[in-house]
Amino acid sequence: MSKTRFFLLITLVILSGGLTVLVGSLAAASGKFDGQVAMALLPLVMLASIGIRGLSRGDEK
Repeated sequence: MSKTRFFLLITLVILSGGLTVLVGSLAAASGKFDGQVAMALLPLVMLASIGIRGLSRGDEK
């Protein structure tokens, strides 16, 4: 895996995971964690899972 791809994927995982935790914790702290917040978090979770899958795959093709 090239260094550029690794940097892109690790950045994607860190940022999307961090934003997921931030938004979820802010919604829970304000007592507004409901279905709309969960649906808004789904794209962030999907981005994180794409990044993790790309990192775990390594150099396989």
